[in-house]
Amino acid sequence: MHHRVSAFLSSSCVLAGLLYGPAAFAQVQAEPAASDSAGLGEIVVTAQKRPSLAQKTPIAMSVLDEEAIQRNGISTVENLAGLAPGLAFSQSGAQTILTIRGVSSRDSTEIGDPAVALSIDGVYFQRALGLNATIFDLERIEVLRGPQGTLLGRNATGGALNIITAKPTDELGGYVMGEVGNYQTYNTAGAINLPVNDRLKLRAAFQTRDRDGFRNNAPARDGDDEHSKSARLSALLTPTERLSVLLTAEYTRLSGIGPVRYSVAPALNASGGADITQKPAINDDGETFPLTPGGYFHGNLYFMRWNVSYDLGFADLTYLGGYRDLKVERLAQQGGVYDTVRRNQAFDQREHPGTVNHELHLSSPQDGPLKWQIGTFYFREENDVSTKTVNYPGAVALTGPRDLLSEYTYPEVLSVSRAVFGQAGYKLTDTLEVEGGLRYSSDKKSRVGYNVVTNVPTYYATGATSYTRTAQDSRYSKGITTWHVGLNWQAAPRTLVYAKVDTGFKDGGFTDLAAYGPERITAYEIGTKSRFLGNSLQLNLSAYWYDYTDQQVSQIVLDGSGNSSVLVVNAGKARYKGIEADLNWLATPDDRLDAYVAYSDAQYTDFVAALNGTNVNMAGNRPPQAPVWSANFGYSHDFDLGAGTLRLRAQTHLESRSYLAFTNRPSERQGAYSRSDIILSYEPQGQGWSLEAYVRNLENENVLTLASATATAIGYQFSAPRTFGARARINF
Repeated sequence: MHHRVSAFLSSSCVLAGLLYGPAAFAQVQAEPAASDSAGLGEIVVTAQKRPSLAQKTPIAMSVLDEEAIQRNGISTVENLAGLAPGLAFSQSGAQTILTIRGVSSRDSTEIGDPAVALSIDGVYFQRALGLNATIFDLERIEVLRGPQGTLLGRNATGGALNIITAKPTDELGGYVMGEVGNYQTYNTAGAINLPVNDRLKLRAAFQTRDRDGFRNNAPARDGDDEHSKSARLSALLTPTERLSVLLTAEYTRLSGIGPVRYSVAPALNASGGADITQKPAINDDGETFPLTPGGYFHGNLYFMRWNVSYDLGFADLTYLGGYRDLKVERLAQQGGVYDTVRRNQAFDQREHPGTVNHELHLSSPQDGPLKWQIGTFYFREENDVSTKTVNYPGAVALTGPRDLLSEYTYPEVLSVSRAVFGQAGYKLTDTLEVEGGLRYSSDKKSRVGYNVVTNVPTYYATGATSYTRTAQDSRYSKGITTWHVGLNWQAAPRTLVYAKVDTGFKDGGFTDLAAYGPERITAYEIGTKSRFLGNSLQLNLSAYWYDYTDQQVSQIVLDGSGNSSVLVVNAGKARYKGIEADLNWLATPDDRLDAYVAYSDAQYTDFVAALNGTNVNMAGNRPPQAPVWSANFGYSHDFDLGAGTLRLRAQTHLESRSYLAFTNRPSERQGAYSRSDIILSYEPQGQGWSLEAYVRNLENENVLTLASATATAIGYQFSAPRTFGARARINF
């Protein structure tokens, strides 16, 4: 520990020189507070469960307000990942996997937990299915980098993604939007805000998204499509000056084919056997591969949430809660058409998770030298899961009689988390503040049901099935304490310097093969947030060092019956260290430049994995989706045409090579790439409407979002290819 802390402090000294320079410069350049209305605007965030200015919040974070969301055309998680620094997007089947600073969780089963905490309007949930259908009519998006174990609790080892929807306001008005694009894209969205009276305000919003699939899967319908309909109604009640009640109800319907997987035969080694370590040829860069017809994806989502706040005078009392009900039905081909035996093998999924959240916290006023908050949290998810691997022998589609190869039926899956937490900050001087926080979490999981399997190789060789049924009654429970200490120095009116140490954890659990323990992280970080040049140039710097213990690593293995299963093991130790620079410059009233550059050195330092019955030392390997270098660059210019403004924006995301699995095989490698966008918009003066045209992924780069290798096949999923289109918006 002494060695790690010393190394961290030594590297921190280098960054401290950079931090001190901006601080001194800011002291010289600081202007009176009255001039703060000029230049870059301020954004209010709730990253610490209380309102604060983003530039005065001691967290490495990216915040996109409503104007930035519209300016960049963010309507999907993939759009967001290409713009928000440090955030990466991938998929496993229909599940969305979020990664921050190379920290992620690849276990997307009903027991697995994410490593990036996801919440909408402060309500946490674990299943990111249907997330794109929720990204509409937003107030802002907050991406918090680094563990958030004290205030946000379990499963925030990588960071957090907070999506905040637009709230009812005092103004009568709204908008409608329509979009058309390639792949038969037809999207609509709109909202209306209705102030009924001084005590009641309403807001209704909707979104529809319809797009053909990105893949040519003939004779099947094209996969990676999108078809969703969403509606949201919010009511803000303020019966008294002290009491406010925000109620939100949301419904989403999903349909179509859904995500598809390209299964390809492994390359051959010198002796003619399968070599899953080498990357096989990918036909048409993954845009064209045949699938058997009959696959589908259906989902229904109901989401109700509430936020009740009461001003007690000496503190604010907030009760935050929600209920989310998700029902998913999915049939997806597993076998590749290269394999005439398994081409009709499919995965049949039925899942029905329901989650309940309750959080009660008390926060002191912002003024005064001492600010504090305490709270209690309760989360419960009940799930009914049934998954089957089936085969349709001799069929031309995934319909009709089928043979069961495996079945996993768990009607009682339970995950419960209870926690108490507190955090306080005290100003030692007018500019120096010390912080401390503590959280105790008590978690438990259980799963009751059964599985039925047959020997798959025997079935394909002879057509015979002989089933083995195994009852399941697995349980896990654990209590863990996490903490936070920090020192914040307001070195100048527009320069914050901070140093902190945070701990976090991700829940343990079990698979059909074995149990695994929780992973723990200790994170050391220093950073600065500064503004210069009359509030027009913003530069944020951070450096971090993560010590991981028992990091959960997920892999696909074959059991004795030839069925694939998920195995999660605890890697002994891992280390992450990196430096980030985030710049936003309003060079002129018409020119804006933003840039983000990150260097990351992440690797396992103590990890022995069992591969094909042999223990293999993985020390030195990089975690999934942890490139050494990543960067975002964007530039926009406004052209004054007299009657209106024409805005041209160009942006690009660059990454060095990375891997999609901890084994770091060439077959799981994503090479270095860039993805660039061009957005052209026009807004006439005083007319209340705007037009926009865009091209995304100008390079037409098909980036891997999944690489999964078994003894018989390698499966890939891809991000979106080049897309283009236009949208129109009318405000009223």
